[in-house]
Amino acid sequence: MTLRTQINLLIALLLGLFLGAVVALEIDATRRSIREELEASTRITLQLLGTVIADAQARGAGITPRTLAAFLDHLGRVRANDIELLDAAGNRLYQSPQSHYKQGRDAPAWFVELVAPAVQTARIRVSGGMVTITPDPSRSLVDAWDSLSSLLWLALAFFACVHVLVFWLAGRALAPLSAFSRALQQVERGEFHARVERFSGVEFGRLADTFNRMAQAVEESFSLRRESARRAEELRENRAITALIQQHVEEERRALARELHDELGQGVTAVRTIASSIAHRARERAPELETNALAIVDVAGQMYDAMHDMVRQLRPIALDNLGLADALRELAASSRQRTPELSVDLVLRDELDGLDEVTNITAYRIVQECLTNVARHAGADTVTVVLGRSPDGAELEIEVRDNGRGMEPDAIGADRMGVRGMRERVHGLGGSFVLESSPGSGVQVRVRLPIHEENPA
Repeated sequence: MTLRTQINLLIALLLGLFLGAVVALEIDATRRSIREELEASTRITLQLLGTVIADAQARGAGITPRTLAAFLDHLGRVRANDIELLDAAGNRLYQSPQSHYKQGRDAPAWFVELVAPAVQTARIRVSGGMVTITPDPSRSLVDAWDSLSSLLWLALAFFACVHVLVFWLAGRALAPLSAFSRALQQVERGEFHARVERFSGVEFGRLADTFNRMAQAVEESFSLRRESARRAEELRENRAITALIQQHVEEERRALARELHDELGQGVTAVRTIASSIAHRARERAPELETNALAIVDVAGQMYDAMHDMVRQLRPIALDNLGLADALRELAASSRQRTPELSVDLVLRDELDGLDEVTNITAYRIVQECLTNVARHAGADTVTVVLGRSPDGAELEIEVRDNGRGMEPDAIGADRMGVRGMRERVHGLGGSFVLESSPGSGVQVRVRLPIHEENPA
């Protein structure tokens, strides 16, 4: 049911109650009026007949039923009263004539029952007979019914006019609701550009302004969400691409490290072996040749050490052969060897075997990058590396902290010292990366990587 219909029904109910109250008051007033009229008419008739009888008796002539009948016949009908004269034997000597007023018409029976007062017959005894006076409200009831009918028709006409007028005014007053309904349906369909015009009424004007501001906010919010979703999708794609690039880079590093170790390493080892043999055989025969051969041996050793460092930087052989724990121990030992003034404490809380290749190399590169940053930039004398599984075993927790000079707050989020690369590498695997520092309190890096157990071959 529409609001317009509800308003019309409410107005109709109120008007109906009002008209009902008016009709009830009118009926009550009519009942009292008819009763008072009948009582007054009966009193007048009684006074008239009483006066006539008393006057006749005062003259000493008395009055007989026939004389009274002649008087009544000459008098005619006395207002709304039926007068009947009976002799001593009960014979009717006189009966009031019927009223000609609105003759042939009567009020409805229900109205008569509702309005007609109780009728009491009055009797006057005369010598040789009796006069009965019976009030007759029929003509008064017809008048009352005509008045009430006119009032009812007028009330119905008024009711119809008011109802039509209210229906029309309600339609005009509530017309803006249709505009609001259409605009809300547009918003429901996702058309957030929907707006409503500002209406002249104060309430609807404020409502229009509020709706337009809401629609504007929703449109901007949806645009931001759509832009955010687009950027998030781009970020996911970029991270997937980054992870793929990292994977290919690691594969190339592995291949290059193996080539260096297997081909170049074997070649340098062969050169060193041959030069050692030449030096041994030329020791007595050609001292100069021995010196040159030993120089070749030294250069070959330096080349082998440099190649070995390059292989370790490209791809830690221990990571493929021994696992993450041994690779990290070798990395810590190498860091101590390169920077003797830096104490490297490695703490492995749990067993780290069985992790997949991506988790192993990511954890190794994070620790490697952190140790490199500490050695180059931190000015620290102690760095602690802690690795272990989370309490639920679903993540690998990495923490690297030093006691160096720390970082300025505005430098923490900057792309310095490979921080962005580490962050992107971790986020690409669905992990978390947190770097905390303040001047003079060192740097703390906390990483959590989701663990994917390596499938057995």
